[in-house]
Amino acid sequence: MLIISVPMVLSMSFDTFLVFINRMFLSKLGSDYMNAALTGGLMEMVTITFFNGVISYTTAMVAQNLGAQKISRCSLVLVQALIIAICSYPLALALMPLAHIFMNSFSISAEQSVLQIKYFDILLYGSIITMLRHAFACFFIGLGKTRVVMTATLIGLVTTLFLSYCFTFGKFGFPALDIHGAPLAIIAGNFAAFCTLFFKFFSREFREKFSTNKCWRFSKRISSTLIKKGLPSGAEIFLNMLAFQAMILVFDSQGRIAATATSIMFSWDMVAYVPLIGLEIGATSIVGKYIGARDFASANRSIYSGMKIGAIYSGIIILLFVGMPGILANVFAPHTPGPEWEEACKLAISMIRLAAVYVSVAIFIVIYAGALRGAGDTLAVMFITSGQHWILVAIVWLFFNVLKMDVMATWSITVFTYTIFPLFLYLRWRGGKWRAIWNSTSRPAVQAI
Repeated sequence: MLIISVPMVLSMSFDTFLVFINRMFLSKLGSDYMNAALTGGLMEMVTITFFNGVISYTTAMVAQNLGAQKISRCSLVLVQALIIAICSYPLALALMPLAHIFMNSFSISAEQSVLQIKYFDILLYGSIITMLRHAFACFFIGLGKTRVVMTATLIGLVTTLFLSYCFTFGKFGFPALDIHGAPLAIIAGNFAAFCTLFFKFFSREFREKFSTNKCWRFSKRISSTLIKKGLPSGAEIFLNMLAFQAMILVFDSQGRIAATATSIMFSWDMVAYVPLIGLEIGATSIVGKYIGARDFASANRSIYSGMKIGAIYSGIIILLFVGMPGILANVFAPHTPGPEWEEACKLAISMIRLAAVYVSVAIFIVIYAGALRGAGDTLAVMFITSGQHWILVAIVWLFFNVLKMDVMATWSITVFTYTIFPLFLYLRWRGGKWRAIWNSTSRPAVQAI
């Protein structure tokens, strides 16, 4: 679990840090820029996350075929994922008008609304690179070659940081592109990471072992299996991200102070939470591999290994959130802070402290969700995780619009409700229904391809 997950934790941290720095640069131009980068960036993720979710099942399929000693099929799975990514791009662009309508349906400031639309549009036009990069990353993760993904992400990170700084502030001869520069930097970073993975895929090592130069053909069986098993994951991630975006926009609708405090808190929340997805991916890869080899005992043991790693990580985050929330909040201070910033900062500090409770239970969700996906029980994970996110959206809306509660009271009940949800994933795994699912569907699928 350490060998597989730690590089992925670092890789996911790099991705989060990339977006975090991008948002921090924009915060120096004003709070509206920072808020727009959060909501516009998340809206782009929502728009393509269904397609990326389908592609993500590449990890489990590659791991299952590797565990079943069907080595030559691993590369063929990736080719089908690339075909799906290319076909998904025009569909993602077609969703752009609907995304505009969704973002404009909340009562946010006109300044933020204009900026987030611009930020979103540029990112969406470059989303084909993101999806292709994601497909290659899933292939290497499924093989357990997570260091390759980490290296590519680091290259993308350095590229994005340099260009984001140059485009935002007009440094080193580059023009100052305002809100347009930050998303262009992200696209350039993704392209650099994609190229790294692409050339590694065709290296001599992978050509000889995985026949990567002989796998470029369409396979109806593999494609249909990937889509069938990946659709629940794609729908799950889409519904989760849409709910998360809706919750942030509801907070933003409470005024500029609430919007700024929410952006600060969720920026640090993403820094804390997203690396845990590296553990989730590790759990999916390892559990999928052991189940492919019919070693259910080792699949169970890998869950507890993931829990130990996650507990150490969560403990560090909790210490930071509780011990130094003021320092964390002031990272996003504008060049000329005013009374509005001071009030937003105080609110953000209280929200960050309470988020420590949220982080402490997140590890249970990511490990058991990853294990269930690796076992092929993606439909149950979709219903459980999507249900919990939309329940939180309903609670936030109810507290603000019906009960007329303030931001801190609403955030408190949201965090408390979240602590209940890990129990459902734990009971699903303990119930063992994934064994029947694997016996009836997943094993024949591996044999068929």
